[in-house]
Amino acid sequence: MRIIGIDPGPTESAYALIDNDFRVHEAEKVNNDNLAEWLAVQRPVHVVIESMQSYGAPVGRSTFETCFMIGRLIQVCKDHQIPYTLYPRPEYTRRICGVGKINDAVLRQALLLRFGGYGETATTEVIPTGQEGAGVYKGGPRKGQPRVREVHTPQPLHALNCTDKRSAYAVAVYHVDVTTHERRAVHA
Repeated sequence: MRIIGIDPGPTESAYALIDNDFRVHEAEKVNNDNLAEWLAVQRPVHVVIESMQSYGAPVGRSTFETCFMIGRLIQVCKDHQIPYTLYPRPEYTRRICGVGKINDAVLRQALLLRFGGYGETATTEVIPTGQEGAGVYKGGPRKGQPRVREVHTPQPLHALNCTDKRSAYAVAVYHVDVTTHERRAVHA
């Protein structure tokens, strides 16, 4: 099931495309016009959008521009019969982080603890026969041992290299958590 989490912004928005297994297939921060067009073409199973919530404080123009973008995203979903859900930031971060008021660093740490790292892991593997560099060492301290190479594998959250992409991922993760819990409750 392909789910797109979106962290909308006034001019650019971040999105994360995931499956029910929380694996990140794609994560980008793009111009709002491009995102609206891409969403219409992509046709995901569900769109999850971080919504706005009033805190009683004065807001500026960028907040209203973000609200307008949320409206555009909802309209694209309605025009193309794509189901969508809105979640305010405190709702999804409370579930993921276990505390009420959080910042981006706390969200990052909670995602790291649950899913793994952001970088790459380096491992060594024997070079398969027939590939360049294969064989055994002829001399030196490793004489007779098979030749090895270093392989770099991206960790699970490698594509989430900015706070906006992490927020888009987190809101999608929250949606999967909530819908999975609801399905289990119905079948119990």
